[in-house]
Amino acid sequence: MSITQERTNSVIGQRLLRREDPALLTGEAKYTNDLAIPGALHLAVLRSPYAHARIKSIDVADAKEMPGVVAVYTGKDLHSTWAAPMPCAWPVTPDMKNPAHYPLALDKVCYVGDGVAAVLATSDAAARDALDAIDVAYEPLKAVTDLEEALTDKTIIHEAIGTNKSYTWNLKVESAEGAVDQAFKNAAYTVKERYVQQRLLPMAMEPRAVAAVPQPFGGDITLYSATQVPHILKVMTAITAGIPEHQVRVVAPAVGGGFGSKLNVYAEELLCVALSRKHGAPVRWVEERTENAQATIHGRGQIQHVELAADKNGKLTAVRIRLIGDMGAYLQLVTPGVPLLGAFLYAGVYDLPQAYDFSCTSVFTTMTPTDAYRGAGRPEATYAIEVAMDALARKIGVDPYELRKRNYIKKEQYFDDKGNQTGYTAF
Repeated sequence: MSITQERTNSVIGQRLLRREDPALLTGEAKYTNDLAIPGALHLAVLRSPYAHARIKSIDVADAKEMPGVVAVYTGKDLHSTWAAPMPCAWPVTPDMKNPAHYPLALDKVCYVGDGVAAVLATSDAAARDALDAIDVAYEPLKAVTDLEEALTDKTIIHEAIGTNKSYTWNLKVESAEGAVDQAFKNAAYTVKERYVQQRLLPMAMEPRAVAAVPQPFGGDITLYSATQVPHILKVMTAITAGIPEHQVRVVAPAVGGGFGSKLNVYAEELLCVALSRKHGAPVRWVEERTENAQATIHGRGQIQHVELAADKNGKLTAVRIRLIGDMGAYLQLVTPGVPLLGAFLYAGVYDLPQAYDFSCTSVFTTMTPTDAYRGAGRPEATYAIEVAMDALARKIGVDPYELRKRNYIKKEQYFDDKGNQTGYTAF
């Protein structure tokens, strides 16, 4: 008998009272923007209206004279502040290309919403009004929004790396070398489909919000953020801002939705930290809904080429996947790893022999960076295998349900040699 079977206080099948609901239902929950922080300055960020452009000049003189404005900064003003570029914590291959980017752009913007300048003021309204007084001269460049066009490298987005390709990652499982190719050669039926996983906006009810509060002595700082990853934010803030980790405290108050979009480290968090230390005063920022659409990460963005091979009875004999992943303009915290999480799910719930070939090439585009969203790469894979199975059923001329029934993993295959449940397919 397993430990689980021996337990008498299992919660399975029981009615449970949720502990967090009373505060939410009565309005007593405190979100980041609900926090009373005396003396706080307000941050606003000027964002690029261009998907791809060089910054020729930035004139902030008029903005500095606006009522309530305390300071105005460009990317070059703050460049020496950063100990490291914005973090990417998932280098999926040794040769992965990861162009450095900072909380504010330096010489070039690479997506609509890319931060160009920051205003500090005594109120949010004053800070946002001053954005209109900043004069930026841009040299527009060709936008690259099509993944297959990005692969051609006709328009290079990041000259420093010389290509739009970030990485190519492969996973091949074969019973013998050449098993996949042989299975397709011998197949009675094959299908080859192209699917597009469109980008989407996470759009949580609560927009992102940040407040950085420096301590009067010792250099310690408390960062309040509507984040899903307070511990990761603590570490990455310390690395990027050049602060000893023990001096950074991160607090995640009530969070009004995230869906993966708040599983990140954002420019505004780092700007609030750096500017609060520079001015010796709390700095806070709350995202507007337009900024949420432009500067919070997007989800998905893939082109999937799916090939299935089957014998005369409709039994799967091989699966081949060729994936193009849209990284957006830069790599955020786990951007490169998201498409790869689906690599282990393209076999679905089907009894696939050891004949599986997956390859993903990810590219930069002049669009908002992508990152984790609701399942992070796995729903995309599940969708692709299931619609491809429908296509195979049509090709064979059988009911899609019947085709699935022929290919489902058998009950006994969910257990390894020791009788432990594995939950994995045959390969």
